[in-house]
Amino acid sequence: MLQTLDHILAPLARLLVARGIPFGDLTERLKGHYVQAASEQSDGKITDSRLSVMTGLQRRDIARLRAFEHKAPKPNPLTRLVALWQAHPDYSHKGKAKPLPRTGDAPSFESLAREVRQDVHPRAMLDTLFAAGTVKLDQDTIALAQTAYVPLAGSEEQLDYLAENVGDHLAAAAENVLGPHPRHFERAAHYTGLTAAQIKSLAERYNAAQMALLEEIAAEAEALKARTPSGASGKFRAGGYFYSSTGETPND
Repeated sequence: MLQTLDHILAPLARLLVARGIPFGDLTERLKGHYVQAASEQSDGKITDSRLSVMTGLQRRDIARLRAFEHKAPKPNPLTRLVALWQAHPDYSHKGKAKPLPRTGDAPSFESLAREVRQDVHPRAMLDTLFAAGTVKLDQDTIALAQTAYVPLAGSEEQLDYLAENVGDHLAAAAENVLGPHPRHFERAAHYTGLTAAQIKSLAERYNAAQMALLEEIAAEAEALKARTPSGASGKFRAGGYFYSSTGETPND
């Protein structure tokens, strides 16, 4: 099985080396995930000896690592803000975000930001969105320039975004493999022998169609959330990707 994981490990190794993460730090973190996974999959009483057998780790490591806790990245409030801007009837019209005054009572950017987070100043959110090209400013009016918030390249926010998307995708794929029947939708189209220009054309078509579907799903989810009873804890993530390697420089 290890050879089949090379396609996953190779890009992960490139990312870690580029970010200056020493190999020892990765292995220490991975040990904690091994112990956690073994604990979750263990039948009956969970002992250090049993976990040692399941993971191949020394018992002295097991005792220390049993307190390991997997902490998922915190949800990004800016992603929520952009989605709410396009779905809430006070801030949008037929799924299109309205230009908003910077400050003042609802509907304004200030009131929208306060809907999402009370502990973060609206100006801080605005500055980040503007730096990422998500919004554009026209005197005292703010308009949405992109239908989704994409963090700046190389930022910690972008790494959190990567972790959430790739993590959930891998979780879905792993559950499909481990379960008796696939639980999650996971499909991909794969072709070789195409030119860079042909791939560029397909990518543009895919990106447009995928974004339209995600916007439709987000709008419906926002409408459902407004009617959801308090205490509901169900969550989902739907996404897509288009990866290509041509060996050529596509024409712009």
